Parts: sequence; C-alpha cells; structure tokens
Amino acid sequence: MSGRHLPPGKAESGKKLKSAPDSYEENITDIEQQVEESSAFFDESEPEESAVDSISVRTPDTEEAKPAKKRKKQTDHKVPAEVTLDPENADEDKHKARRKSRSVSVPGRIFAFLGVSIGAVLIVLLGIIWVIEKGPSPTLTGSFTRSMRETSAIRWIPSIFLSEDELAKYVSVNTEQAETDSVNTSLIHLADEAVAENDKKQEYLQLIDIAMGTCKGKLLIVRDPKSVILGTSEEFGKTPGLQLTEMVAKYDGLAGINAGGFNDMNGLGDGGRPQGLVIVDSEITWGAPSHRYNVVGIDNDGILRIGTMSGTKAIEQGMKWAVSFVTHDGLASALIINGEVQSQNLGSGVNPRTAIGQREDGSLLLLVLDGRSINTLGATMEDIVNVMLEYGAVNAGNLDGGSSSVMVYGGEIINNCASVTGPRRIPTGFIVLKEGEGNA
Repeated sequence: MSGRHLPPGKAESGKKLKSAPDSYEENITDIEQQVEESSAFFDESEPEESAVDSISVRTPDTEEAKPAKKRKKQTDHKVPAEVTLDPENADEDKHKARRKSRSVSVPGRIFAFLGVSIGAVLIVLLGIIWVIEKGPSPTLTGSFTRSMRETSAIRWIPSIFLSEDELAKYVSVNTEQAETDSVNTSLIHLADEAVAENDKKQEYLQLIDIAMGTCKGKLLIVRDPKSVILGTSEEFGKTPGLQLTEMVAKYDGLAGINAGGFNDMNGLGDGGRPQGLVIVDSEITWGAPSHRYNVVGIDNDGILRIGTMSGTKAIEQGMKWAVSFVTHDGLASALIINGEVQSQNLGSGVNPRTAIGQREDGSLLLLVLDGRSINTLGATMEDIVNVMLEYGAVNAGNLDGGSSSVMVYGGEIINNCASVTGPRRIPTGFIVLKEGEGNA
C-alpha cells in the first residue's frame, strides 16, 4: 500500500488535518479580523490625534488591496484643496503684477533722474561762475560782479568765490550824494504852441526799434513833453503796486514806461513802497522834503530836470512829476546833464535798462533796453548814454531797470520783459496821454 506517512504523534492527536486550500482561507480571515480589531482599537483610543491609513495586502487570487494599520503615526497635516488655475487668468495676473511693479518704480526713477540732472547742472553752473570770478580777465569778472550786484534776488552770487576784499575791487563807487550841475533850461527850446499846431509834418509819437551793438530795445519819441505825466498805484505803503498795463489803462494813456525804484527785498517786493522821492502834480507824496535824493522829473514847463536835490529844492524848481532811483551800490541816476556825460555814474554791469531823456526841441525820449535773454544780455549805463546821444538827448537820467523794465504801447507790453514771473508790480510810471491832454 502506497501512501504518505505522517510524522510520529500526529495521528494520535485525533485531529483531522485540513486541506491546503481551507487552511489558507482561514489564515486570511484571521488576518482580516486582526486588522479590523486593531483599527477599532486605534479609532477608539486616538480619534483626533491619529489617522489610520490604508495599506494593501494582496492575495494570490484576487490581488485586491486590503486595509491595514500604518504603523508610523502621522503628524497633523492638512492637505490643501486642489486649485485649478485658468491659464488665461494666470497670465493676466502676471501682467497686472508687472504693471504694478512698474508703476511703483517709475516715479522713483523720475525723481532720481531729476536729482542727478539738477545736480549736474548746478555743478556746471558753479564751474562757470568759478571760471568767471577767478579767471584771467578782470574786465569780465568786474562786469559779472556789477551785473549780479545790481539785481535784487541774486546779488549774493559774486560772494560764492570772491572774498570781501576781492569784491571791493569791482563794486561801483557810490555817487548817491555827489553834487550835480543844475539843468540849464535855456538849452531846451520848446516849440511854440501855434507853431506846433501848424507843423503837421511832425508825428506826436514815434516808435523806434533799437539795435545798437549788443543793445536791443524800444525808443518812444514824444513830441509834446507836457503830455507825459507820472502815474502811480493806489496808496503807497498800503496797497500793492500796479502792472504797467494797468497803470496806463488807469490814466487812459497811449503808452508808458516804468519809472522810480521801489523796496524789493530779495526780489519779493509787491511794488507798493517807492524808493526815495515821489512828486505828483507838484506835491510830495512820498519822501522827506529835507532829504537829498537822486531826482528825475518834469517841471511845469515840460522840461526834464535831473540831479541830486532835496524834496524842497525840487518843488522850488517847479517840479511837477518826479521820482528817485539809485542802484544797489549807490550809482546816481544822472547820465547826461546839459549835454555833458556824467562819467562818474557809468560804472555798471549789464542788465535790462529804462531811461528818459530830452532833446533840444523838447521832445522826450522814453527808452527801454532788453536783457537777460537769448537775444541780448542787457545794456550798461554807457550803452544808454550812447543811444541817447545818438537821438539828440541834452539831458538824460536812468530809471529802475532789471525785471521792472517794460514799455507799454497800444495796451500791450512791446519789449521783452525779463521777469520770469511776468510783469512786475510797480509804484510809478511815466504815462503818455493823448495829444493835448497834458496841457489841460
């Protein structure tokens, strides 16, 4: 009899051996029960602190995944929800972010560029000033120094590189209180009214463009000197001055030029406080009668009077309209008296200028020379004298210049005003009335 022999002792146990397939299935069942019991245990003991992950147990027959306890405890970690990105929206968000970044950085770049540019310009300007002030040409240094010191706002510039002792070499000599000759009225021959009425060839007003050397400007010749009066702003010291266009309109005039100086601290004056003496219609309206001034005015006969005198003396001479002006360094206003050039008053710089003169026939010369522009830097006192002599002046005086220099004709400013903020407000101006009105 053939058969398989069991090991000793097994047959005596009385137990029947299971077949291989049955034994395998029971083992699988036992494993599943153990896993379920283990899962239940951990679920009850650590419901919030642990998580049971599934592990796969493959059977030979089905290869199905069976849950099992993952032995390593997991940390508390939340898995973010899945985010679905729209490619078009994503690109748009990127573009917005870039635009925002650019918008934030553009102002910074602009300010940085401006800062560098301004710094470079200042360095260049300082270099130019140093070369002019410390350069090899004393003539250029003197002209530059005097030109700057005649201004109100930037007269400190020469002090950047020049010491007080060096400045003293170029500052004009003060002639404010120097004695001057009196105007010889016999040199002026005013036309008889009857003759003037019959002389139809003469024009009442003649406007001339001036281009003499480097000087450019306007000259207005007024045949009747009595038609020129002194216009003023409303109330000296209490109200601001007027622009010249406003002042000419106030008197219903045909033309006008700025006249006397005014207090203009650092170029910020409002034109309401005159400098020195003001006489309106034979009365002193500003200044002290006993004080000596540099006077430029027109008397009752229409004769231009110029010189250093007190308010009282001016009234005694029959002054009807008068103003005062001296430069910041004290140059007096008299330029020509009785045909003689007042050379002591010519030591000026280059700037816009305003002046008034009178010919032998009594015609008044109203002159404005431009400056501080591309076309012309300006004029010196000597330039004014040359123009006045060219057109026959016997007497001539300097008036307020710089950014105040303006001429109005036909209701408009006809010269190049040097003020960067527009026409200045001024306290006084010589106004040309309509023909015949000045004799009323």
